Amino acid sequence: MTQQAVKKQLGRAARELEDLLDRAAGQIASGESPELEQWRHLCENCRQRLEEDLLRMAVVGTIKSGKSTFINSLFSGDYLKRGAGVITSIVTRVRRAERLEAVVYFKSWEEINTEIGQALNLFPSAGWRSSEEPFDIRNPSDRRDLGQALTNLETRYLVNRDSRSVSSVLLDSYLQGYDRVADIVSDQTEIRRFSGNDFYQHQAFAGDQGLAVYLRDLELLIDSGDLAQNIEIADCQGSDSPNPLHLAMIQDYLRTSDLIIYLISSRTGIRQADLKFMSMIKQMGAMGNVLFVINCDFNEHENLDDLKRVRDQVRQDLALLTASPAVYTFSSLYALFSDIRDFLPEKDRARLDLWRGDHDLAQFSQKEKTRFEADFNHLITEHRYMLLLKNQLQRMETVSSDFAQWLAFNQKVFSSDASGADALVSQVRDQQKKTEKIRSMINSTFDGACRQLKKELKTNTDRFFDLRHGQVVPAVVDFIRSYHISPDQYRAMLLENGLSETLLAVFQDFKDKLDVFMAEQTNPRIFGFVAENETYAFDYLESICRPYESMIRETLADFGQNGGSGQESRDRQSAGKPAPVSIDGVKKAHGIAMPNAAATFDYTRGIQTEAFMKLGFFRMVQGMKKLMKRSGSWGNADFSALESGVARMKRETEATVLFHFKNYRENLKFQYLFLLIDAVAGEMSQWLIQRFQTYATDLTRIREISNKSQEEKKQFLAEIEEMISELERIKGQVDSLRNSLGRQSPAGGGADTGDKDP
Repeated sequence: MTQQAVKKQLGRAARELEDLLDRAAGQIASGESPELEQWRHLCENCRQRLEEDLLRMAVVGTIKSGKSTFINSLFSGDYLKRGAGVITSIVTRVRRAERLEAVVYFKSWEEINTEIGQALNLFPSAGWRSSEEPFDIRNPSDRRDLGQALTNLETRYLVNRDSRSVSSVLLDSYLQGYDRVADIVSDQTEIRRFSGNDFYQHQAFAGDQGLAVYLRDLELLIDSGDLAQNIEIADCQGSDSPNPLHLAMIQDYLRTSDLIIYLISSRTGIRQADLKFMSMIKQMGAMGNVLFVINCDFNEHENLDDLKRVRDQVRQDLALLTASPAVYTFSSLYALFSDIRDFLPEKDRARLDLWRGDHDLAQFSQKEKTRFEADFNHLITEHRYMLLLKNQLQRMETVSSDFAQWLAFNQKVFSSDASGADALVSQVRDQQKKTEKIRSMINSTFDGACRQLKKELKTNTDRFFDLRHGQVVPAVVDFIRSYHISPDQYRAMLLENGLSETLLAVFQDFKDKLDVFMAEQTNPRIFGFVAENETYAFDYLESICRPYESMIRETLADFGQNGGSGQESRDRQSAGKPAPVSIDGVKKAHGIAMPNAAATFDYTRGIQTEAFMKLGFFRMVQGMKKLMKRSGSWGNADFSALESGVARMKRETEATVLFHFKNYRENLKFQYLFLLIDAVAGEMSQWLIQRFQTYATDLTRIREISNKSQEEKKQFLAEIEEMISELERIKGQVDSLRNSLGRQSPAGGGADTGDKDP
């Protein structure tokens, strides 16, 4: 049975159990049964999780590695703009749906002006604006002043870099696109939808840097391909983008991804940028979820042997980073063109026919693509999805079991006379005392576990961020202290522009390099640390559930509420299983998220240009100029003054960064890790305590039922018998689904050994 079939049948069983619980609440409990309502809510939640749970796959790689083409090939159509510019400031999310639609989310004016303001904080000039009010791109005078300033300073921004600075590109892009989006953007997040024939209009926003910069998010819904609708594929920016914010956005998506597809161009093989990015993925602890695709360009290879040579070299390079990497070698463009040949322009159709003429390359690529699809489907639609299905199946089994016990108990009540009712009241009262003690034990145990976990994670976090011996802060401090300037780089700028503007230009360069260091070195270590401690905390709390789950089963069995030998067998199979709680589900339900990757760049707020002026930088500059004038040695003295300014800049930056990491450390502990511990513990303890809801029965209700007429009792018993029969049918379906999943291997896709061709 396929995973989709299991999902569909499980959702139907959950709906049927919901209906049966509603029927029991209305006909037997007279609408007053908190336990029935709770079980109904769990069934409803099960259905929602099955429908809403997304499996996320990130497609990453360097610029021009073919990421968009690869995704297009998965959906058998040319939907994403191929060859989009590197400035694209969003991760494009793609899913299969019933209709073709592009959903474009725009930033608000506040977000736009805040982002511009941060770029202006280190603008290497003073007095360029005609207004002292906060910058607002909606004001014509602000746009005019900024445009003129960028024109005048463009050459200076190119100094010390192989390309324009990130800040100048960002500012220029906002100015370029303003007139085209001014009527769309508002004080709120605006959404534009392009469907049907208008779908491809979204490509103008994704591929034009002047428009892309105004976007917060882009989602494509595509009505072709064979992927399941709950799989989201992300087209990420190039990992070698010059903007560290792009890398931070990729890192944020990678943290939520179930699978990573890393594309490597066969034209270049593994480059330095690839090695850096893969090392970052490894530091994040995500290398085990990566499939590597060598995206081959048929035009670059004379024959199959040449392509295999590139493949073998890539395998050797990857082996330095991960054991037994899963590597697939095929042409995404060839696969895409093959799927849409009838719609290709004549030139592209001729290219496809030429490629097909090389039977060895074409056949090799097709076999590799087939092998990739098989492993991909196993990992995404079987292994990861199986975990979700088994989790929800466990919920359904538990609800069915507890509901069966509730029906059996009510069957006893309606079958009892007055004396039998007295005996039941006494038995229930004794069991309620026992279960109250267990409830108290559960609450006490989880409270103690949370305190212990918080203590341990506090120690771990403080040690990780320790100023002297931690894993991130000393490295950042060392980077700041080792930064130096070269006389050859800045002597010409000193002579042309003066000391003040040169110092600000140096700081811009310093800040850009520090941001890149944060993105490439600091963030991956932080994410790896958090993932490790999340797993530790979850496993610790889950281990607490197991003995209590067994205790609950024994208590229910002691009360004699099991519904026959089949039920007892199922209870024994389920005994000792942990509560069906997932850490991802808890995060989503409680809105808990760790600080995003860009949060590590927030140190900039503490070292703005105005702060330097207040600290006396320019008073020092003026003093140095007087000395230089008297000495008559402008060149060396001017550079000495610049070095003194840079030294002061580094000291102030170090102090600001240390203060920033102190705040970040505390936020990570109290606003994320501790909240997550409480939420997971709360869900697990609540799940265990809910298992005792059977004993919430109002004792006076038992006596009231015993006083009913025999005819009334007979009718109720008939209703209960029908419900028991219906419940057994539903439980049989759930058992069948569980057995179906149990026959499927939970192992992931096999890695390419590199010894055989497909």
